[in-house]
Amino acid sequence: MLTIKLPQIFRVHQVPRIFWEDGIMSGYRHPKSSALDCVLSSFQMTNETVNIWTHFLPTWYFVWRFLVLSSSLDFCQEPYHWPLLIYLLLVCLYPFASSCAHTFSSMSVRARHICYFCDYGALSLYSLGCAFAYGAYTMPDHWVSGVLHHYFVPVAAFNSFVCTGLSCYSRFPELEHPRLSKVLRTAAFVYPFLYDNIPLFCRLLFCFWSNCTWNEAMAGYCYHLLFALLTGFLFASHLPERLAPGRFDYIGHSHQLFHICAVLGTHFQLEAILCDVCSRRTWLQDRLPAPGLPGTFGTAGLAFLGNVAIIGAFTSALPRAPGSFVSPPSVPTEAGRHMMLWGEQLGCKGLWGPSRPGTPQYSPPPPNGGRIG
Repeated sequence: MLTIKLPQIFRVHQVPRIFWEDGIMSGYRHPKSSALDCVLSSFQMTNETVNIWTHFLPTWYFVWRFLVLSSSLDFCQEPYHWPLLIYLLLVCLYPFASSCAHTFSSMSVRARHICYFCDYGALSLYSLGCAFAYGAYTMPDHWVSGVLHHYFVPVAAFNSFVCTGLSCYSRFPELEHPRLSKVLRTAAFVYPFLYDNIPLFCRLLFCFWSNCTWNEAMAGYCYHLLFALLTGFLFASHLPERLAPGRFDYIGHSHQLFHICAVLGTHFQLEAILCDVCSRRTWLQDRLPAPGLPGTFGTAGLAFLGNVAIIGAFTSALPRAPGSFVSPPSVPTEAGRHMMLWGEQLGCKGLWGPSRPGTPQYSPPPPNGGRIG
């Protein structure tokens, strides 16, 4: 009878420092897992399991929404819907890329970097998809056909390059300068978010000032912004696990909540955009020419190729990246000191074996590939 052995789970002191997560003390997978072990680990409780499923399942929800809309909207023959098509495709892409990144990031240090490079690229392209949808359907009435409207999507395409490049680069100083790495990565995603939402912010402000009619689209955008703010807060704060390291290792840590808020925000954003697509169609088509192939699929294709090239460039630079080689740190970060302290309090005292005072020593997992027995 064929027996499948689930991969073994490790504590923080048993994996290289590049795999550490703030406040997460256990639930780590073998740092050199096979692809099969990575897939199997998604069916057992690790500190990545909920991360995987909170984006894998929503991927199929968005695919289902896309298929349903495809049956009622003519994406091929109606150029008016082309920006919506691009947005929907990228909405399906980013949670799938995130789920794959969390699934296969424990195959090696190099694989971990590459997985998250692709994750960052997908998020950058999603931000471009938002710009396509906002530029086509959400722009305030008095901005339509203006200068900002004309250059809105091309600038967003350039922003996607900045976002991918800056976020990929942020992985290089991750061990030596973790705070700088976090600031760079946060800025890489906050910047395109703020730019993409300029039309939305202004439309909401004008609506409040002029006491315009409140419709489903405006309510949906408000919910989207609320969940977007929660997403950013959770990403930057690492709460609640920072307050109680070890207690939210498997369920309830910030990255899981971050995923859930991001998906909910995207859901409300999609519903609001669909309301604008229907309710503003006649008004917009009377004032704007039909979208063309160069400005829609041409721009999206060039942005995709550019982001792939950026990811390829950073991938080729990985051998020179700090953390591409597994070695114990010489000076622990503040997060590392907290992890050592909590590790000792949770029964790991004596396992660190520091080579210098206050320095944790990496204890490699057993050489049996991380399998039980």
